[in-house]
Amino acid sequence: MAAARGREPSLKRAIRAAVRAGVTPAQLDEALLQLIPFSGYARTINAFAVLQELLPHVPHSRGVRSGLRRRGEALCRRIYGPVYRRMIDRMRRFHPDLATWILEDGYGKVLSRPVLSTVERELLVVAVLATLDVPAQLKSHELGARRVGADAGQIAAMLRLSR
Repeated sequence: MAAARGREPSLKRAIRAAVRAGVTPAQLDEALLQLIPFSGYARTINAFAVLQELLPHVPHSRGVRSGLRRRGEALCRRIYGPVYRRMIDRMRRFHPDLATWILEDGYGKVLSRPVLSTVERELLVVAVLATLDVPAQLKSHELGARRVGADAGQIAAMLRLSR
């Protein structure tokens, strides 16, 4: 949440706490990469600068370029469940490229990556969307987190963190 807000002192505290709790550099990398579709490249780049300052390490690319659309659609269907088709059609009406980018980039490149589980990723999405104050997307991802296995207590904890 600190990275999404661009709050460097808070981000430093959060990274230090995560490391003390046993979070690995690879997990931190994945959490920060996940910011791209939600808060953009600028916030993500700044967050990585802080991470590298505090925890210098050599990141490893875990991105798999083949099958992005297939993986993205499969994961998006899991998260959106019965409203998937209606949501993606709406995005296509907004702009055809928006729907494609959501599926290929957001879900295919970012959210379906290894290291973090789908539940962990959705819980992070809930926290970031709550932080960014985008209620419609937050509601969709709260439901999505439940669909992929998060419980109400986990979701509530992420919402409390975002305040």
